[in-house]
Amino acid sequence: MTKKDLFRLIIKIFGLYSVISVIFSTLPSNFIWTIMDINLAGILWIIATVTIILSMFIYLIYKPDKIIRLFRLDKGFDNDHIEFQNFNTESILKLAVVVIGGILLIKNIPSFLSHALFAFKSSVQSDITNVFSDQSTPTDYTYLIVSLLNIVLGYLMITNYTYISRILKKKDDKNQSKNTLNSSEE
Repeated sequence: MTKKDLFRLIIKIFGLYSVISVIFSTLPSNFIWTIMDINLAGILWIIATVTIILSMFIYLIYKPDKIIRLFRLDKGFDNDHIEFQNFNTESILKLAVVVIGGILLIKNIPSFLSHALFAFKSSVQSDITNVFSDQSTPTDYTYLIVSLLNIVLGYLMITNYTYISRILKKKDDKNQSKNTLNSSEE
């Protein structure tokens, strides 16, 4: 199996996971929000959400090579073929960093979009309320910021997986040498 084949498989699995996750979590919450207050903005939001979900699904399932080229996932490995019986620690760490970064991206893009819409709607409502009264309620941006940070972290993990795996391997090597010293002293 080549490393490109492995990443194609992983990206397609992420695509299926994300579609299932979005269908059962993001879409129902957005539909409920739209049904509670039917207006043009809600309908446009549902159309935008469905479009983003479909485009994510198409790119993850049908165009994984573009994603591999965009993030340069096939670079940084010693050879082109991946043999699982000779899978060393650094290769496993690289794969794990890419997988964790992908999960962070897939899980937080829908929540970021939802929280961004809710924050925008809240700020527009508070502006309208301020015009007619002197009271305003502060908007909580915590979830929006956390999901944005998770997206940035996931992106950085995917684009810098070689560097991160080297750092983790160095720490693991230091811990193993300390454990070897401690066990030899006893």
